[in-house]
Amino acid sequence: MNASDQRLTCPAIAAWIAAAVLVGMPRMAVWVAIGALMLTLALAAIAVRRGRKRSVPRHARDNKTRRRLAGWEGVVAVTFLAVSLVASVLTLRDASRSPPLLTSAVDSGRSVTVTLSVTDKTELQVGNQAHPWDRATDAGQPSEAEQRIRGTVIEITVGRARAAASVPVVVFAETGPNGVAVIGEIVSVTGQVELTEPGERAAALIFAREVTTVAEPPAWLAWAPQMRAGLVEKARELPGMGGELLPGLATGDTSAVSEELDASMKASSLSHLTAVSGANCAVIVAVIVMLLSALGSPRWLRIVGALVGLGLFVILVTPEPSVVRAALMAVAVLLALASGRPVAGLPVLSLVVLVLVVGDPWISRSYGFALSVLATAGLLTLTRPLTRALTIWMPRPIAAAIAIPLAAQLACQPVLILLDASLPLYGIPANLLAAPAAPAATLLGLLGCLSATAFPPLSWLALWLGWLPASWIAGIATTLSTLPGARLPWLEGGIGAVLLSAITAAAIAIPLARTRERRRIALVLSALLVVSGGAYAGTLVAGGIGPRLSLPKDWSYAACDVGQGDAVLIRSSGVVALIDTGPDPALLSDCLDVLGVSRVNLLVLTHFDLDHVGGVRAVTGRTDRVLTGVPENSIDERMLRDLSAAGAHVSEVAAGTRGRLGSTAWEVLWPPARTRSPPTGNDGSVVTVFDGNGIRSLFLGDLSERAQEAFLATRALRGTVDLVKVAHHGSADQSERLYRQVDARAGLISVGADNDYGHPAPSILDLLRGSGTTALRTDRCGMVVLGPSDSGLTVWAEHAAAGCP
Repeated sequence: MNASDQRLTCPAIAAWIAAAVLVGMPRMAVWVAIGALMLTLALAAIAVRRGRKRSVPRHARDNKTRRRLAGWEGVVAVTFLAVSLVASVLTLRDASRSPPLLTSAVDSGRSVTVTLSVTDKTELQVGNQAHPWDRATDAGQPSEAEQRIRGTVIEITVGRARAAASVPVVVFAETGPNGVAVIGEIVSVTGQVELTEPGERAAALIFAREVTTVAEPPAWLAWAPQMRAGLVEKARELPGMGGELLPGLATGDTSAVSEELDASMKASSLSHLTAVSGANCAVIVAVIVMLLSALGSPRWLRIVGALVGLGLFVILVTPEPSVVRAALMAVAVLLALASGRPVAGLPVLSLVVLVLVVGDPWISRSYGFALSVLATAGLLTLTRPLTRALTIWMPRPIAAAIAIPLAAQLACQPVLILLDASLPLYGIPANLLAAPAAPAATLLGLLGCLSATAFPPLSWLALWLGWLPASWIAGIATTLSTLPGARLPWLEGGIGAVLLSAITAAAIAIPLARTRERRRIALVLSALLVVSGGAYAGTLVAGGIGPRLSLPKDWSYAACDVGQGDAVLIRSSGVVALIDTGPDPALLSDCLDVLGVSRVNLLVLTHFDLDHVGGVRAVTGRTDRVLTGVPENSIDERMLRDLSAAGAHVSEVAAGTRGRLGSTAWEVLWPPARTRSPPTGNDGSVVTVFDGNGIRSLFLGDLSERAQEAFLATRALRGTVDLVKVAHHGSADQSERLYRQVDARAGLISVGADNDYGHPAPSILDLLRGSGTTALRTDRCGMVVLGPSDSGLTVWAEHAAAGCP
């Protein structure tokens, strides 16, 4: 690789790191901008001055000066200039993210009305299923669904005061008569506002009471939702998982993908095929260029045609930031290939990174952005060396085929470890087998989508042909995900990412060192790999039996770390109860395995939101009795029927229902048994109290403050408790009277790290502290296990962290 090809790499990396750090410390950005600019000017002056001191003719001196500026001084100067640009943009943008009218409304607790431009695909949660939806696909869905709208506030109204603004926000709202908001639409939102922490992409969260449409999307965006909806509806007529997967392969619409298929795609490292990526964009551009070339079009027309086609494709699959990013990455790779020198792609990629990070510094903390950049960089820099190394053991065509997915996987895996601390054992074979089918499914699905209105017979034929490769991919995912050791555990967090990066670098360097006859280096690196392999084997053993050995033997309560969701176990005299299942069966299964729980004698489903029942498959067939509220829709009823068919006795309960769990008595305190209008959703949560083994506990589900006050009014709760499961993951919507009355020693807060809701709210943490209740948070403590002691409660936490007792 030529040194000139790397000159933009340092500025791009520096700008990326600076943005990732400074978005969390915006007040420092202005000083960084000034300091970096001064260093840029100083380095430029030094480089020019050195060039002038050369005693050579003027034209030669100019050439040497240019070479000097292109040397290390020039690279460092441009690096500081890039950092200065990022810091300057962040300084200007940060001021606009917190307009005085908005902050005053937050401080006073007043309601606000904002005019919002929708910028991202809206996510819709219906019952216990969460999907990205378009307005055109929400027909027939229940009105109690919640939508999460991402957009930019362009005007704020508080009382009679009004001000223009440019504030990125996330809106949580029920779907109204106008359905779900779509990209490009202008909506009016009225509700309460909460500011987010520095570093978050959204500057504020709005909990809406009302959402109304102000203006429809512009014509250049309005045509796409109906086409996407038509593809989803037609694909539903196709059998099996191929029909579920085809819209995702073609347009990135995953609304038809079942939870089972989604889990299989993730376990087999094929989830990138269900979302639009640079590969999709590259396929579209390549097909357009080939068609125009076959027609004898000149070079300029091929380029224009490819750009227009790519633009229309981005609109069709929704021009949200991740899609625009994927398109730019695809353009970077295509430009590199068009130049005839693959290494030329690295400066193009670096330029794309610079443009994106300077234009939007908050993108620097996006996992999607990091994975896009690393995958593209891996393809550009690792494919050729890996191919050369693999040709030692296999023919070159096979080596090249393996090198492509291997390069992308190696580059992305350290970041993927931060999301899921495991290694996909069959990821490379899965991608090799799926690679030939993915472009065919994408093109045939698009053809079926575009021809649905103009020529239905062609659309029908294209979709059935596209179903074949889609079914092949789904079959690969479901087969490989069920094989033993589909995902191997790895160290969590930054340590795991750094260790994997070092091992990956060593593994790549060993064959390269051998081919260059640097055997000593290869020997040292091989020894390091052997040591690392032994350490990894040790972590597998420690990860499997370590937590079990350190757990208190006499635990009575265990709060599983299942992210943003609830899953709490109660054990008494050898029998076990489980309060909710969290959102993910895999996370719940891992927790049950660590605790050594093979059967759940009593399962309480407080209500039917995904974060409370999404993991129910982990205990289906392993449960004796299920307590639940009234199911709210057909999806809830089907889930309960499945539990019943698997051998569980399912019963709907209300206040007054009692029973025993070993030596512990339990009672349902809410919802009321006899009422004309029973509460539903969060406020209909089944509230239980358990009393035995020296601990009295209260589980509040997701009750809001209003429901908590109504619960207090029933006088069903008598006396205090030792342990309270804080309602709704520690939201701000809590009753101070209730927590002061229960006077608990400890408060469990089941909450996901870095969640978008701002949970747990500072107000509930202050309330617990003021009531003498110790907050035990799963986002910081991991799994939390409690048992009785002479002084009250014994607490064991999986992680020793700040704020975790």
